[in-house]
Parts: sequence; structure tokens; C-alpha cells
Amino acid sequence: MQVKITGIRTRKKQSHEPVITNVGGDEKRKIPAMACSMLAMFFSLLVFSSALLCKAELNLAEDNSFHISVFSDLHYGENESTFGIPADMNSAALMRQVLSQEQPNFVVLNGDLITGENTFAFNSTGYVDEIVAPLVQGGYSWASTYGNHDSKYNLSREALYAEEKKYSSAYTQHGPAGTDGVTNYVLPVFPPNTTGSSQTPIALLWFFDSRGGSEYQSLPANVDNIDNYVSNGTVSWYRSAQADLQSQYGTLPSLAFVHIPTLAFVDLQAQTNPDVSGPNYPGLNADVPLAQQGYSNTGSEAIPFMQALLDTPGLHSIYSGHDHGDSWCGRWPNSTLPGYGIGGGSSQDRPFLCFCKHSGYGGYGVWNRGVRQIRMSFDQSGVMGVDTWVRMQAGTIVTAVSLNETYGEDIYSTADGQ
Repeated sequence: MQVKITGIRTRKKQSHEPVITNVGGDEKRKIPAMACSMLAMFFSLLVFSSALLCKAELNLAEDNSFHISVFSDLHYGENESTFGIPADMNSAALMRQVLSQEQPNFVVLNGDLITGENTFAFNSTGYVDEIVAPLVQGGYSWASTYGNHDSKYNLSREALYAEEKKYSSAYTQHGPAGTDGVTNYVLPVFPPNTTGSSQTPIALLWFFDSRGGSEYQSLPANVDNIDNYVSNGTVSWYRSAQADLQSQYGTLPSLAFVHIPTLAFVDLQAQTNPDVSGPNYPGLNADVPLAQQGYSNTGSEAIPFMQALLDTPGLHSIYSGHDHGDSWCGRWPNSTLPGYGIGGGSSQDRPFLCFCKHSGYGGYGVWNRGVRQIRMSFDQSGVMGVDTWVRMQAGTIVTAVSLNETYGEDIYSTADGQ
């Protein structure tokens, strides 16, 4: 029996259970979230059939654009006995305000959703419901990466994922066997008003789990014992999946989201400092040097992941959080100096690197909160352009730039909202 995936392309409230409809009739059958998870596991060898099996497709708007709001480092549940509850209320208010002002097509939660070391086993995953409440109430769909604070003594990535997947509007996926962490997956974006598995995507959204944190209920409590970089197993899956997609569809433009930045961000900061926050690269640059994936000064543990990113045709830009005091964008550096990380090649072939902006009132730092916005736009031939800006808690827009071939040469306002 043929099954057609159905859903809502415009924002509206979603139920906790997805709906699929038989092709031959109007009867609707609700499939529990657990059933969808089992089906997704069955189809895990396919690149993204599992991502769409129980979901509406992600489609461009009528003007051939796709607008993403990225909430990073929300850090719910921090010190709930003191400032934590008011902080979470402020974070929720910020989310509602920015969503109302921006009205994006999609939302990304880019890691450190919860400060897991401050939660209790009985309430840790309940913070997921608080985090997504503004999204559910506004009818927004979202996808997540997980961060180093999302795995702690009383919180596991698996439990966080199970709670998230209760919502039909959550596009977060579990990585296939052989990957490490949880949030390793790809979501296709299709042209406007298209549906069906035979359609060709116009772009891809890649999500990676940079891991970190500590194992659930492991002693001593909250002592980090999980590697804090994208694993080689995940890299192998990524290379295979990317090659399969390119073989099927040709080169597609893509964006990538990963919580902890790679050493390329460190290299860019070091090579351009202090200009990384100047008129050519506007944005806050307060975490210097920033913290990257891996343990050594060279970040060698993450080199396979970095190489895989550089080898990906069409990869436009990579978005990270983790370092709350940074919110700039730049081109992946030509890292040929001794001691620097992997790089080289034509500047036009290297992806952009962007920090998301600290969005939550939990977590370190007293900088004003904000939310990175990404607008992908496509011309008639499918060529993608990307504009990005930060919407601040005060409602102002700062660091609005176009990530194009002249970025790094163009002059922008240096106002960073701080």
C-alpha cells in the first residue's frame, strides 16, 4: 500500500502525534511517535527517508526563501533553586518575542538546551517541554543538536531525544548505527509547493553531535568523560551519506549545525584578531581564545571532521555556539601557517563559519541575549545566497551581513548590541 507523507507547510499548532493519510481515501490514521521511531530505525540505511517518514517536507516559501532562527545555549534548568526559574522565564519571553518579530520558516536549537549538571533525575527532561513550549504554541517546527551540557549525571542525550520526539513538530533525528552521540542527521529542503519522495531537494541541512559532558549516572557525578568532538564513526557516515546524495542529486548547497566549533574558528579568530569583530567581520568577539572541539592545542581529534567538511561540495556555512561571548562570521581560513589547523584551497571553496549568539539567560556571561537569523534565498537556476543577522533581546537587529564572495571585504556597521 502506498503511503503519502502529509503535513502543514505553513505554521500552525502541531499535535503530539504525526498524521499520515492513505493515497486512496480521506481516512486519516494517527501513528504514535514510538511507531514512527521504529519505522525510522527500519529505514535508517536510507539517507533521509527516516527524517521525512512521519513529517511534512520542509519547503521554501513562495518567494524561494527559507528563514531559520537559531536559538543556541539556552541552558534551561540552571540553579533552579535561585535565579534559574526567572532566567528560564526570561529565555521563554525572548523566544516568543523573536519568533513574533522574525516569523521564521524553521527553528534550530543548536546545543546546550539544558544545564544538565544542575537538574535532578525526576525533572531533567521536563525542561524540554518548557523549552519547546513557545515553538509549539506558535506552530513552529524545529530540529536540534545537543551540546556538552546536555549529557550529565541526571540527564542523558537519549532521554532528551525521547522527550523531544513526543512532538510531531520536532524534526530532530537519531543518528544511525556507527555514529556517536545522538543528533547526526540530514534534512532536505524542497522547492515551494512540492511533495513526494520523487522530488529533488534544493538544499540540505546537516546536523552533527559534537558530544562532550558526562555519562548518565556515572560517578564521580558530572565529571566530563565523553569525548567533545564529532567522532570518526560519524565522519564515516557523513562522507557516505554526502556521497550518496551527490550521486543521486548532484551538488546541493548546504548548511551545517554543530554545537562546539572546530579549530577552524580558532584559526580565523587568531589570524584576523582584532579585525574579526571589525567592519569586515562584525560581531561580538569576547571569548578569546575560544574553546574548540578536541583536547589538544591543535584540535587534532577533530581533524577528520574538519577535512570532511572542507571536502563537501556546496557546503556554504557552518553554525556553532558553545562560546557565549562570540557572534561573528568569517570565511574558513587558509590555515597554512605552522601550528594551525586544516585549510588551504581557494577561498571561494571554503565554507563560512558563524557563531550563533548566546540566546538563553542560563549559562556564563552577562552579554545581552540574541538569536542568529539565517535567510537562504534561491534564484531561478537554484543558486543559493545567504543573508544573516542577529535579532537582539531589545528587538534591534545587529551584524546584518551577506555571506557572499565579497564578505570580508565589504564594510558593515560594527554595532553588536552589547
